[in-house]
Amino acid sequence: MSFQPASSSSSSPSSYYSSDVSNSNYLTQNNSNLSDNLVDREYFQQKIYYYLNELRMFVQQAPFDIQTGISEDMITQLAHILAEGKIFPTVSELVNSQRVEEQILHKQLIDLRSEQSACRSTLRRKHREEISMNASRPHHLPVLQKEHEQEMHRLMKNQTDALRNLSLRILDSLDGRVVEQQLTLERIGVPAFIRTTNAQIIRIQMRILDWIVRLSRRSLPQSLSLSNPETMPPSWPP
Repeated sequence: MSFQPASSSSSSPSSYYSSDVSNSNYLTQNNSNLSDNLVDREYFQQKIYYYLNELRMFVQQAPFDIQTGISEDMITQLAHILAEGKIFPTVSELVNSQRVEEQILHKQLIDLRSEQSACRSTLRRKHREEISMNASRPHHLPVLQKEHEQEMHRLMKNQTDALRNLSLRILDSLDGRVVEQQLTLERIGVPAFIRTTNAQIIRIQMRILDWIVRLSRRSLPQSLSLSNPETMPPSWPP
């Protein structure tokens, strides 16, 4: 029997080695990805637990009517949203927009009051000058004073109406900002945020908004890391 050489289709030792290395690299990469995902998930859970504790303290310090309007489920939901972090720039933009508009509206109010005060001063000066010019006609002074009173009364009425109209525009503008905040945060899923004019619900919404702003200004504690497993609760997630 003659010896038959190996078929060219048979794998050589070097091809086996190359395949083994490739498989090993693939497994190593998969293990690394799984490890990274686990680290990310555990860190995310720690952030939820941190925000949950902070929110619980906020609730304990809040007035009774706020406490009764915020459930444990609500602060748990809010803690998850805070841990994601996307809400902070959204709230920052909403708050900054409101602050800028409030400054503009406040300036309009101050400017109007200043202008009205100047108008009253001008009218009073005009009245004094007219009385001085008619000092030699004492019989005419009662009539002149009556005219002055009527003129001042008309000016005061016009100014009161103008101030009331501006105040109403300011309230409408601020109400519009509240609606914008309600709709924006409702879309994100922030608890308690729905479009409403209910004063108590709005009070709760504004308190939650204040908590988010306060937490956005805090850095996460250095102890918040995987090297400190004691930061995790025994049962997780909440």
